[in-house]
Amino acid sequence: MDPVSAINTALTSLRTATDIARLLIGADVSLQTAELKLKLSDMMGALADAKSQIADVKDMVTKKDETIVRLQEALELKGTLIRKDSAYWLPDEQGNFTDGPFCMRCFDVDKITCRLVADTAGPQVKCPNCKTIFFSKPIYDYLRPDVIKAQRQIMQQMDQDINDVKRQLTDLF
Repeated sequence: MDPVSAINTALTSLRTATDIARLLIGADVSLQTAELKLKLSDMMGALADAKSQIADVKDMVTKKDETIVRLQEALELKGTLIRKDSAYWLPDEQGNFTDGPFCMRCFDVDKITCRLVADTAGPQVKCPNCKTIFFSKPIYDYLRPDVIKAQRQIMQQMDQDINDVKRQLTDLF
């Protein structure tokens, strides 16, 4: 239900309660106890309906306010985010990427910044929010510098082993 309809329903309930109260005030003494209880019951029901509708309107307005704030923040952030290597990044004053990478899908569709994480299955990255998985070696390398360091160490060790084997072969022949 939209806020305008909820407000109209609440106002109708309040009008009904007010009309019943006026009827009770203007009734003469001969009004039977049963009728009086029935009218009071109707008035209590109308007031309860109005209270419920007003609470619904309050919830709707709160949600809309939160959405407005989130969209304003996204709009402010959109002017500063830079797209690179299939992700958004937040640069510092010198233009260096200091924050990110953020999921493009989450920001473009939902207007939220969700950090990508390195997947354990190799040079893939994953968004924990929308579960998008994609191959991006530059982003994976940024997120997992320890893997790059280990790969370099392995390559250096292999180069050293190859050179040792070459020297040994040269010495043999």
